[in-house]
Amino acid sequence: MDYDVRIISSMEKVLPLGGMQNSRLVKRIIGFLGQRVSFQAAYCFHGDYYLNQTLKQAFRNPYAHVKAEGDFPGKVTIRKVDCVPVFMPHEKQNKKYDSEYIGHEAGLYPDILSPFEDGVQVVLEQWRALWIDCEIPEDLKGGDYTVSLIFSDDEGMVLAQTEVTIHVVPASLPKQKFLHTEWFYPDCLADYYGVEVYSEEHWNMIEAYLRLAFERGINVAYTPILTPALDTLIGKDRTTVQLVKIKMTEGRFEFDFGLLRRWIRLCREIGFEFFEMAHLFAQWGAKYPPKVMAEVDGKSEKIFGWHTPVESCGYDKFLAEFLPELVKELKELGVFDNTIFHVSDEPTIYNADTYQKALQMVEPYLEGAKIIDALSHLDLYEKGIVKNPVPTNDSIHQFLDAGLKNGWVYYCCGQGYKVSNRYIAMPGWRTRILGAQLYKYKIEGFLHWGYNFYNCQYSLHTIDPYRINDGEDAFPAGDPFIVYPGADGKPVESMRLPVMEDAMNDMRLLEYLESLTSREHVLDLIDDYGNLDLRFDEYPSGCDYLQDLWETAAKEVEELIK
Repeated sequence: MDYDVRIISSMEKVLPLGGMQNSRLVKRIIGFLGQRVSFQAAYCFHGDYYLNQTLKQAFRNPYAHVKAEGDFPGKVTIRKVDCVPVFMPHEKQNKKYDSEYIGHEAGLYPDILSPFEDGVQVVLEQWRALWIDCEIPEDLKGGDYTVSLIFSDDEGMVLAQTEVTIHVVPASLPKQKFLHTEWFYPDCLADYYGVEVYSEEHWNMIEAYLRLAFERGINVAYTPILTPALDTLIGKDRTTVQLVKIKMTEGRFEFDFGLLRRWIRLCREIGFEFFEMAHLFAQWGAKYPPKVMAEVDGKSEKIFGWHTPVESCGYDKFLAEFLPELVKELKELGVFDNTIFHVSDEPTIYNADTYQKALQMVEPYLEGAKIIDALSHLDLYEKGIVKNPVPTNDSIHQFLDAGLKNGWVYYCCGQGYKVSNRYIAMPGWRTRILGAQLYKYKIEGFLHWGYNFYNCQYSLHTIDPYRINDGEDAFPAGDPFIVYPGADGKPVESMRLPVMEDAMNDMRLLEYLESLTSREHVLDLIDDYGNLDLRFDEYPSGCDYLQDLWETAAKEVEELIK
C-alpha cells in the first residue's frame, strides 16, 4: 500500500525516520461529556517520487487533502505535528538521564501543534503525524460514534482512509480539585512581540495565554504583584511587569492596586479561582529583594533590587507597609483564602539562614495564608524552616517518608532520570504517568516554572522559541515553555500541553471512581495493572498501562452509574 495511515495514541511521538516505537494501534477511545479527547494519525508514503512534469504538474511527494467525517457530532479539529530542532535532549551526566527517551542526540523532534488548513505533503519513507481533537458535547447521548479520516487527491480519489470509535460515557468528570500552576511571564510576551507592557494589545495577549492555560487544566494564576525575581542574572533585570504601582514620599509608601484588580477580574472571568503571588525575595537564598519600581519625586526609580541587600536596605519596612495593604486588597477582592505566597525559589541548606530571616519578615503579615516554596533539601523541612515544601519528584519519597501530607511536587531541568517530566525528547506516556502518581500519593498541587519562558538563561535577552527551546544550551529542550508564541499574539500549543491535561483528567477519573467505590479499590487498580508498587521513580513503560487504566476505570464508572 503506497499510502500508510495509522491511528495512534496522543502519548506517542512520531519521529520522521524512527516511526512510532512499535506501539499498538488505537481503534477505540473512551471519553466523558464535555471532555476533549485526542489521538494522532501517523502517515507515510511508500510509493515513488512523481517526476513526469510534462504530463501533469504535481508535487514530487504527493499532496493529500485530509478531512474528518463520521457520525460524531462534536467539533473535530485537525492540526499538524511539526518537528523542532533539539540540541539538548537531556543532561548528559550520569544519573541525569536513562533509556526511556525517544532520542539522545541532537535532531528534529515532534512538538508543535500547528494550524491545519487543508492537507499535507505525504513524504516518501518519512513518518509524520496529525493531531486530532474531538470535543464531546455536554448533552450528547452515551454510546459509540465514529470519526473517519480520509486522505484524497485533487480529483477526490481516496488515497487512504481509517477510523476510530469514540465511546461516550453519559456522565461528566468531576471538577478538577487538584491545583496546577505553570509560571506565566507577561514580560516574555511584551519582549517577544515588542508591545508596551499592559497596553491593550498586551492585555489581549495575556488573556489569550491565560485562557488556554485554564482550558488545559492549569487552574492557579501566577500573579506578578512585583516583577518575578526568577532566572535573572545578579545585577541584571527583567522587563518590569509589576502590577502594583507604588509611590514613595518621605520614606512612606502609597499603593495603587488598579492593575492587580484588572488582572484578578480577568482571571476570574476566565475561570481561575486560585492565585499565586510572585516571589517576595530573589531566587537562590533570599539575599536580595526583587526589583521594585516606585514613583519618587515624580520620577520612576528602582528602589529595591540587586543593589540593595536585604539585611541593610529597609526592605523589611517596605514589606511592613506593603503586605498588610496587599492582604486587605485580596480579601476585598474575595481571593485571599485561595491565594498562595512564595518567599524565595529553591532555597538550599547552604542559604537556610537568609531564607529563614526572609520568612520571618513576611510571616507576621500573612497570617492564615499558605506559603510554599520549591526545594529538594529535606533538611529544610525536617528543621521546620520550610513548613509547606514543594519537593522535586525525584526527592519527594524522602519527604513522604518524613511525614509530608497533602503536599505539592514539582520538576524542572534536573529531573530527567527515572521520573516523569515533559522534555521534548521524552515519550508522552512519561509525561502523563504523573496523574496516577499524584492520585496515589494524595498530592495537593503540581508546580512548574515555565509556561512561556522565552528568554535565554538568566534572562539576558529574548530568544526565538521555534529555534531555541533550551534557554540557549542551558536546560533540556522543552523545559522552559510548554506553549509557543503564535504570530497573532495567541499561543500555539505544544503536544506536551494536552498530554499534561490528560494527566489531570486521569486524576479526575480516578477520583470519580473512588467516589463510587473506595480509595482502596482504585489503588488496587493502579498497582495491579502495572504489576508493581507505583512510585514517582518506578512505573510501567509505554502507552499500554495508561490506556488500559483509563479504559478500565471509565468502564467501571459507566457500569456503576447505570
